Amino acid sequence: MKSFGEAVTNEGSSGDTPRQCVYRFGDFLLSPGRQLLLYEGQPVALGGRGFDILTLLVTRAGEVVSKADLISHVWPDYIVHEHNLKVNVGNLRRSLARFDLTADYIATIAGRGYKFVATVESANPTAAPGPASGVHPAGMPKATRLFGREEAIEQISRQLQQPGYVTIVGPGGGGKTSLAVTIMQQCRVAGQAIVFVDLSTVSDHRFVVPAIASAFGISLGLDDPIAAVIETMRNQALLLIIDNCEHVLAMAGTIVERISAELPDASIVATSREPLRTRHEQIHFLLGLSYPDHTKPLRARDALSFPAVQLFMAKANASRDVQMTDEYARDVASICARLEGLALAIELAAGTASVLAPSALQQLFRNGFGTMNRGPRDAPLRHQTLEATLDWSYRLLPDREAVVLGLLSVFSGRFAADDAEAMYPAGGLDPMTGRDALAQLVAKSLVSAEVEGGSVLYRLPESTGAYAARRLFGAPHREQARRHYAARVRDKLQTAERDWSSQTSREWLRKYQSQINDVRAVIAWAFDPSGDPDIGVELVVAALPLWQELSAFREMLSAIELAAEAGSAFLNLAPSARAKLSTAQAWAMTLARQIHMRTDGAWLQSIHDAAEAGDAELELRAIFGQAVFLTYSGRPLAALRRMSDFAASSGLDWTVAPDGKRLLAHVEVYAGRLSSAATRLDELMATWGGLQDGRGLSRFQVDLPVAIGLSRSFLLWLQGDVERASHLAARAVDRATDLDHMISLGNAICLAGLPIAYLSGEFAVAARLQQQLAQVGRRESVGIYEGTSLFFGGAIRMAQGEQDGLALMQQGISELHAHGWRTRVAFYRCLLAEAWIKAGDVRRAEDCFRPAVAQADVRQERWCHPELWRVAGVIEAARQRRAQADRYFEKSLRAAKAMGAGSAIRRTEASVAAAD
Repeated sequence: MKSFGEAVTNEGSSGDTPRQCVYRFGDFLLSPGRQLLLYEGQPVALGGRGFDILTLLVTRAGEVVSKADLISHVWPDYIVHEHNLKVNVGNLRRSLARFDLTADYIATIAGRGYKFVATVESANPTAAPGPASGVHPAGMPKATRLFGREEAIEQISRQLQQPGYVTIVGPGGGGKTSLAVTIMQQCRVAGQAIVFVDLSTVSDHRFVVPAIASAFGISLGLDDPIAAVIETMRNQALLLIIDNCEHVLAMAGTIVERISAELPDASIVATSREPLRTRHEQIHFLLGLSYPDHTKPLRARDALSFPAVQLFMAKANASRDVQMTDEYARDVASICARLEGLALAIELAAGTASVLAPSALQQLFRNGFGTMNRGPRDAPLRHQTLEATLDWSYRLLPDREAVVLGLLSVFSGRFAADDAEAMYPAGGLDPMTGRDALAQLVAKSLVSAEVEGGSVLYRLPESTGAYAARRLFGAPHREQARRHYAARVRDKLQTAERDWSSQTSREWLRKYQSQINDVRAVIAWAFDPSGDPDIGVELVVAALPLWQELSAFREMLSAIELAAEAGSAFLNLAPSARAKLSTAQAWAMTLARQIHMRTDGAWLQSIHDAAEAGDAELELRAIFGQAVFLTYSGRPLAALRRMSDFAASSGLDWTVAPDGKRLLAHVEVYAGRLSSAATRLDELMATWGGLQDGRGLSRFQVDLPVAIGLSRSFLLWLQGDVERASHLAARAVDRATDLDHMISLGNAICLAGLPIAYLSGEFAVAARLQQQLAQVGRRESVGIYEGTSLFFGGAIRMAQGEQDGLALMQQGISELHAHGWRTRVAFYRCLLAEAWIKAGDVRRAEDCFRPAVAQADVRQERWCHPELWRVAGVIEAARQRRAQADRYFEKSLRAAKAMGAGSAIRRTEASVAAAD
């Protein structure tokens, strides 16, 4: 049996799983990060509930864990009877006892809960490289000038030096966000980045993880995006703000607790209206700004020493110069007292007051504050206060401004002026009236305006937006507003779809990435019984490019399924739209960590739908997509036949379909038709290889010049022109990196740059590319990237004399094969077999090599047949069976010469010389 240290090292060595803390008790080893329990190295099968119970008990070993804590941990957001917990604990005990009858691990503490009573050892292995080369944080709001928060800044800064995270708790509008941003800006060192996650636009706890992952630039298609977030923070020493947690409290608390438990020294600040109530939380209750006692004599200069009055006057003076007399100071002090020093409420009051004469201030606000205590009796006082303030501000608005405020509450985040303009008809307003009302709402601080990239973007503060949404709920035009909003989002995404073919990925995402929250909101409404499935289905079609660019394939598949279940709305779609949906569905099943078992049928349906639509372009895309799937699932000859048959039946001229011609040439390489592939690729290089502007992306796949470069470089290496192959591969990688198009970059490294560098002996270059591919793989969750990165990571280690590389090479091969990515696996088995021979273990070489020749589809991968014969000869030579070895070497040379594979010829000749 392995020692604990060995088990920890091996358990954490997986290239695609974060290295998290592991726990040892008895002969059991528990790895929460991998959802794995081992007994003497063998997996122990536990149900999901049992594993969650065991994890919480082990991590709190020696403590009494209450039944309430266990139920909350295992069944979050559900009401569960205590009997369920008892049954699951009993099952867990029986599972442990099947392996170890000598120890009682879990004790029942009558009337209280359960305790894990065995001795627990824990270890945290060295962290693996982070999941992304850089963080792409969401736009952090500018820290406004703070009044009277010096003590809070000092206290929270001290708390951040302690293990755990800090939650700034206070009522909405209390200034929590500005305080958090200010503190983090003061705490960071030069070059240290702050990641800001705004949860105010998240309407459902299911979208908390995507929101946090998106702020870090982490792929939405990962199995565990938060694990990638943890690794990014660990590697880059980032500061993290998670803002507005109160409406998704349970999910936000679970995630922040997990991050903090893994990274106890990380600087993390959360803001919420109530504590997150987790183990590592440090709470700072943010009180209102201090204000003077207005019932006592007060002079203007004394009033200005109070932060609440300073804030009021700063806001009021932003619009016009207000003279601070003693009488005005008393009125302002009265307002601040009635608002309990809440920053947002004071700003709202000051914004309205700035348009009034000072003499009207006292009477107006005295009447307005009469509704301050109308909130529910059981609601917290702070909610009543903010609600009263917003209600008062709302009632002061002219009708047109009140209507516009309600209409704007439908937006999930920032919006432009033309977005707002699309909403005005829902409230019966003409454009001029709506524009004026919007300007007035900005002036009164009910709507925030920010300039970004030369454009003005608007946003309702979270508290104001929630209040306005409640007002809209009772309005007669509510459903009309939601319908206009949905139509607006659909129209924007339809425009985005048209832009997709003419802009680079970077340009396109910069413009449209923020629409994802609006897409989710509209889908939730459209497919609800009270919604409009026709708009919903149209939106799903229009949003396909957005999901694809974000690699959010699971989310896209769920949306497509919703659309398909929408009855007449789906049936009424134009045939071309239905073809787009089925093609996107098939691509999502193909470009996944594991190729979906229904992918064959999905591509056939896609081709059928495109043909039914009579759309030659869509049919061509579907044929190409099917060819990609067939090729990388190990069937390049089938892919060639499909493409050739289509070209013959449709009269396709490959010169007008450069993407298809490139793909055809690439598949020909795998089929061993190197001469034909070279002719096609040379023609493409002359026409398309030098494209500089980054347009013409072969959507769903690879930028065309990158694709041509990677295919040509792979072919050149097979033909034996290593120098040109390396040069072209490097150009392809550099272009894909500059475009920031992840699928292009992943393919360029995976299919050309990394293998060529390794096989050419450029191990330093190969190591750099392997790390880059690992980052892309974690970000995009495409199985061929992850498996290939893992394989070459081991191969490079083996080349450097580190024997543990053999296990990584085998793991990479196993993952590629298990996940359906069969092409190149036979070649990789050859490399591993030869590595075993160099390590002196011929039997393991044979065991590794045998599946390569037994694989049914390997007959279609003729490009690697010379390598198969060569390695068979190397194995026979190692067994001292020289005559049989020579026969295999001769077969290798004949196959290589027939194809014109100069590289294979040289490799075989070197093996013959080594055998001599």
